Amino acid sequence: MGGKVLELESERLKAEGKAIGQARGEAIGQIQGEVRLGSLITRLIQDQRTEEIPIVSTDSKRREQLYKEYGL
Repeated sequence: MGGKVLELESERLKAEGKAIGQARGEAIGQIQGEVRLGSLITRLIQDQRTEEIPIVSTDSKRREQLYKEYGL
């Protein structure tokens, strides 16, 4: 019986670790995305392309094009 309890605890800890890792990964990804978008907006302002800012906030295809253009 002791082996079964240890196995269940091990599975619980593994699932808990996986959930924590996933949450951390999602948080990091969100931060990276925000930094990337902020960098794009900064570059657009520097290049006096402010009319593009509302577009990149809603148009993911245009946003990706500009990320490539600016190497972001």
